Amino acid sequence: MSPQVPESERVAPPFATPFTPPPRAPMTGAEREIRRLIAERGPIPFLDFMRLALYHPDGYYPRRRRIGADGDYFTSPALHPAFGALVATQIQAMWRALGRPSPFWIIEPGAGDGALAREVIAFLRTRPPDFARAVRYAAIDRSPPSSSGRGRSSGAAWIKSDRLPLRGVVGCVVSNELIDAFPVHRFAIQDGEAREIHVDVSPDGGFSETLRAPSSDAIRERLDRLPFALPDGFRGEVNPEIGAWTASASAALERGFVITIDYGGEADEIYAPRRSRGTFQTHYRHVAGSSPYQRIGRQDMTAHVDFTELIERGASAGMRPVFLTSQAEFLTSLGVREMERSPRESRADRAEARAGVRALRQLTQPDGLGGFRVLAQEKNSGITSSADIAPRAAKPSDEREPRLAARQSYRRV
Repeated sequence: MSPQVPESERVAPPFATPFTPPPRAPMTGAEREIRRLIAERGPIPFLDFMRLALYHPDGYYPRRRRIGADGDYFTSPALHPAFGALVATQIQAMWRALGRPSPFWIIEPGAGDGALAREVIAFLRTRPPDFARAVRYAAIDRSPPSSSGRGRSSGAAWIKSDRLPLRGVVGCVVSNELIDAFPVHRFAIQDGEAREIHVDVSPDGGFSETLRAPSSDAIRERLDRLPFALPDGFRGEVNPEIGAWTASASAALERGFVITIDYGGEADEIYAPRRSRGTFQTHYRHVAGSSPYQRIGRQDMTAHVDFTELIERGASAGMRPVFLTSQAEFLTSLGVREMERSPRESRADRAEARAGVRALRQLTQPDGLGGFRVLAQEKNSGITSSADIAPRAAKPSDEREPRLAARQSYRRV
């Protein structure tokens, strides 16, 4: 039985009234392990709860189909192959800026089902042969697709790892919706001090939250670097893995670039008054929620990415920011508007063309995927400004338009 927590330290979850679960589905191994740890140690930091819920062998990421119409959310590579084509266009410009090295590595940590790898490699076949011959694609994931799965057919070399095990390469590290999946500390400001949210089991068998002293220095270190103080009652998150992530990305590169695509913002947005309840949310069957204490191991949990922290930690690891922009602006600069016009001008099946245009537009919706941020950082690249990695205008004879494949998930968006 977990130790008793003083009443003054108990807090109601920020999710309205304490959650009363519906008739329970069978308990996952992730939830059983969480309950075992609490019984053994007492209340555990939310970060540990989130890590087990997501990454336990019977947790969310190892066991659930996450992406697509039958999953919990859509990602940009799953919506339209043009996303991968446009990312490849940017990477090709980076390859040129580095002096056309061969081999040139594209490293994708958190590659998931291989959708981005598949579309990038397919688009390489439409590029000048010297670029295609130079590229080596390493897709890294802690749970790669099976050897017979579609993701394995991308042509990438797959590495099973939750790290970045490569060192000293020349190329580009690209991640899409990876960092938002890192477990986070959650905190609340009480009497001018940061207190960490811990998770306990209530007498009725449900979960409750308590405020305790921070379990690590990560919360205080991050908040101390903010140029403003947070008011009492403010709740938020700190992602302690960003430092290790940027260090590993830098260590992987001898020279090259890192592209990070994710949802979030700079620190003044993440910790703005309008975010006083935090940015943490859950996703289950395309519905965003807020309570993590249901469907444990069956629903996604995320928090917005602090891009200021990514930039600062990257600089400490020897990487310089090149640009930070929205996904809408990023894709527009690479030619997505021209792709939107192309299907209407072609002889493609009209229904397919309309579906393709709808999917393309979702990639740039300001209140959706278009609002994601795109950060480019460089290490030892020799460039002086973002103009040095601006893609060249393609000649019509060089360009082959990616078309929307006949995938039901596109039409159901």
